[in-house]
Amino acid sequence: MTTREKLDRLVDQLSEPSLKAEYARLLRERQIDRQIVRSYERTPQFEPDGWADQTQANERSRRSLLRRLDDEERAAGHGPW
Repeated sequence: MTTREKLDRLVDQLSEPSLKAEYARLLRERQIDRQIVRSYERTPQFEPDGWADQTQANERSRRSLLRRLDDEERAAGHGPW
C-alpha cells in the first residue's frame, strides 16, 4: 500500500472535527520545528558561546580558588611566597 493510499484511508476514517484537530496539531508541530531550527541557526552547536567555553570557565575557577587560598594564608599571618 502506498503512502497516498494510506493517507486516503485515514482521511476516510476520520470525522471532519477530527481532521481539523489533526491538522491544527500538525501546524503547531511544524511551528515548533521551525522555532527549533531558528534557534540552532542563531547559535550553532559547533560555535561555543560564553557559557560553553570550558577552558575559560576552568581558568576563572582556578584563579578564584588561588585568590581565596592567598587570602586565607594572609589572614593566618603568612606572607606571600
